[in-house]
Parts: sequence; structure tokens; C-alpha cells
Amino acid sequence: MIVAILISAVALLIWNGSSFFQRLILAEGEVSSSPKIAAVAMTLNVALILFGWRRYADLQHEAEKRVEGERRAHQIASTDGMTALLNRKGFGDVGADICSAATHNQQHVAVLSLQLHRFKAINDRYGYDVGDAVLRRLAGALSDDMPEGAALARLSGGEFAVILVAFNPDVARSLGDRMLYQVTRPLEEQGKFIQVGAFIGIASGDPADNSISDLLRRADIAMEHARSARAARPMWFDAGMERELIAHSEIEQGIRFGLELDQFIPYFEPQVDLASGAIIGFEVLARWEHPLSGLVSPDTFIPIAEEHNLIGRLSDQVVRKALAAAVEWDSALSLSINISPRQFTDSWLAQKIVRLLAETGFPADRLVVEVTESSLFADIDLARTIVTSLKNQGIALALDDFGTGFSSLSHLRALPFDKIKIDRSFVATLGRDRESAAIIRAVTTLAQALDVPVTVEGIEDADTYAALLKIGCAVGQGWYFGKPMPAEDAAQLLHHRQAAAAPQVAKKAY
Repeated sequence: MIVAILISAVALLIWNGSSFFQRLILAEGEVSSSPKIAAVAMTLNVALILFGWRRYADLQHEAEKRVEGERRAHQIASTDGMTALLNRKGFGDVGADICSAATHNQQHVAVLSLQLHRFKAINDRYGYDVGDAVLRRLAGALSDDMPEGAALARLSGGEFAVILVAFNPDVARSLGDRMLYQVTRPLEEQGKFIQVGAFIGIASGDPADNSISDLLRRADIAMEHARSARAARPMWFDAGMERELIAHSEIEQGIRFGLELDQFIPYFEPQVDLASGAIIGFEVLARWEHPLSGLVSPDTFIPIAEEHNLIGRLSDQVVRKALAAAVEWDSALSLSINISPRQFTDSWLAQKIVRLLAETGFPADRLVVEVTESSLFADIDLARTIVTSLKNQGIALALDDFGTGFSSLSHLRALPFDKIKIDRSFVATLGRDRESAAIIRAVTTLAQALDVPVTVEGIEDADTYAALLKIGCAVGQGWYFGKPMPAEDAAQLLHHRQAAAAPQVAKKAY
């Protein structure tokens, strides 16, 4: 077609050129049939033709380069440079095509979301070169195991995704099992034996409405549930997971608003000398005064605050109020505050606590910081530094939930605890479980040998109180002595107890 057009153009140029020069020469009175004039006309026409052909060739070459550049740009934009798999954009484009075709053919589509576990530790321990090599090997192993028509992508870091047409759930489940096997089996890289973990979530689409974005989002939700449950198998998405996620997100946003609006307050649970029944201190517990839901239990918001790194601000707000409220109480009363494991990774924790004491005027020797064993696992050296700083200020330290960890005795030797708190799980089964009584008795004997007083949590009735007193426990707390209460009620309780004891003191003095 192009050749025919060029031939026609050549003929037209020759004809038109000859006619033009003939008219020009005749106008000047010269002979029209001169061979010299015809040769000049032919030469000019051929030059025009050659110029046009060269220009066409240049334009054709530029168009081809542009098409190739666009193709390469699209490939780069859609491909993961590390593994040569699809990236997130490429997965979205390919997935949209697969979903569209599946919807047209009334077929089910499944998306699998895989997240590597402990992969960061490989980079930290062996370096990024080894980590990159491991990623490429895992990507290759996954690619080799993909069924026909499936699309595999590396979305980011250690996150992979697969989309495929699944005629029944067993197809997707079987692929998920094989993917876990390929990823988690040990491999050797640069002379090092390496093994990672992985979690997989699966979501299946309705043939009438397959959407790659919705399927990937649901598979990610299922994968997060698998990771939370430490599931060693693929986990399918269900609607309850999404509702839980929405509730989780709403609580997180509520916590952020609550911190800005100063909605978190302290409640005080009495701690009692078991021998005399006298209140010797209080444990500070966080409560959320929600404008719509009322008083919210810490079991609802504390885990979410820890997960989203909000626990430090929340604790600061609650402890400041508690110290300010209790500073005028009896100077013999102690105040115990809980420090979460997340807070204990903050190297400035001791300084923050000392600052709160200075701002509220609360004496350091009346404060007890309660630390769970899990707070000490991550970095024992940092824990020792924080504890030493607190002890240097005169602040006491209590080991909370003692007996639930695997290294309680080593922690007692490594850190200078002033008190031990026995976990309430042993107290709850005291009356019907001989082992619980034996554990409490053993811990109490050990604490007495170390000259460390024991506090028992969860005392709910008179029989438990009597049993613990017989064992030799020194301090107890629980609903038997009083439920956690706001600062005003705690102050009123102390006032009533002081008033009831005053006549006895006066009579004894008399």
C-alpha cells in the first residue's frame, strides 16, 4: 500500500514538475521541448522524492522507538526489579483483565496474599545482599509452582500475591499449601542455612462481580488474621473478619480523638495488708470515658493502643491524673502504675516517669512501677538500664504476673525487684486446683527467702482470702476488698476508714 502511494506521488511530481517548467519557459518565449529543461525538472522531482522518502523513514523510525519506549516503560512500571515478577501496578492490571474475563464467563476468581515472617531478621543478621538473594530464590520457587493462567506478584518487601481462576475452593487451598511449603522449607544461601515463616490469606470472588482491589483487600485481611493466630495453614476470608477490622479501626480512631479530648482517666483498685485488712496502696487502672459508649474497659482499647504505638501517650495522660489526685492522700499509701511491654522499649521511659513526678509533686518513694515478664524479653540490657534509673530515683519495682513466664527466677536474679505479684490465674483456681495452691505456696516461700513481699491479685471471696492468709501472702487485691473506683470515690473511702479508725486510736491513747 505504501509503495503504491509512493509510486503515485513520484508520477504526480514528475508530471506537475514538467508542466510547471514548461509554462515558465513558454512565458519567457523559449522553446518548450528543450532536453536541458526536462533534465532539470526530472532532477528536482527526484530530489523531492528522495527527501520525502528519507523523511518518511525518519518518522517511521521515531514511531517505532516511541512504541518500544512506551513498551519498556510499561514493563518497568509493571515489573518488580528485584524478582522480575509483577509489581503492585502490574498485578492490578493483569488481575483486572482476569477478573473481567472470569465475570464474562461466570467463573470464580481467588486471590492469595502471602506475607513472609521473620524476613527482616535475615536482612539484619546476614545483610541485604543475602536477603535479596533469598527473595529471588523464593520468587523463583513460587513461580515454578504456579498453575497455568495464574499471575504471581511481589507487592512489597516480603509480600506476594497470586490471582487465578478457581473452579472450586480446593484449587486455591491446594495452591496455598504448596506456597507455604515452598517458602518455609530451609534453604542454603552463601553458605548459610536460612528458614523463614509465612502466613497466607485467601479470598474468593463472586462470579457476578469480580474486583481485583476488593479481592486483594479481603485476602490481606485474612492474611492478617492468620498472622495474629500464628496459623500454619492458609486462612479463608469471611465477613466477620471485615467487621472486626472495621470495629478495630473505629476504636483506633476513637483512641486518637480521646487522647486529644482528654477522655482517659485513672481508676484505683485498693491493695490491702492481708493480716490487718488496712489499705496500704492502690493500683492505677486506665478507663476510657467515651461520650457515647460510657466507661470502656481497658481490655477493649489497651491492646489496640499498644498495636498503634499510642500506649505511651495514653499512659502519660492516665498516670499524670493519678499522681495529681493521690498526692494529697496519706503519705504512707503507695501508688502502683503498669508499664506495657511497648513502653519498656523506650530508652527515655525513666526520664518521662521522673518528669511526671516533678510536674505533679508526687513523692518518688511512694510510686511502684509494675513490669510484666514479657517487657523484659526483648532487650534485657535496656530493661536493666531503665530499672536502674528508676531505682536511683527511689521508685520501687514490682514484677507483675509472676509465674506465667518461663524465666521468672532468672529475672529475679537479674533485676532488683522490690515486690512480686502472683498472677490472678493461679488465684482463680485456688479452691479446686491443688497445683495452683502449691505454686502460690512455693512462690511465697521463695519471696520470703529473698525478703521480697508478695502481692496476690484476683481475691474475690472470703474463702480465697482465708486460704491466702494461711499460706502467708502479705498483700492482696481484688473485688473482695473493693472494685476499681474513680479518684473521688477512693478519696472518700480513705476518709471513711480514717474516721472509723480515729475513735479507736483516741481510746487507745487514752
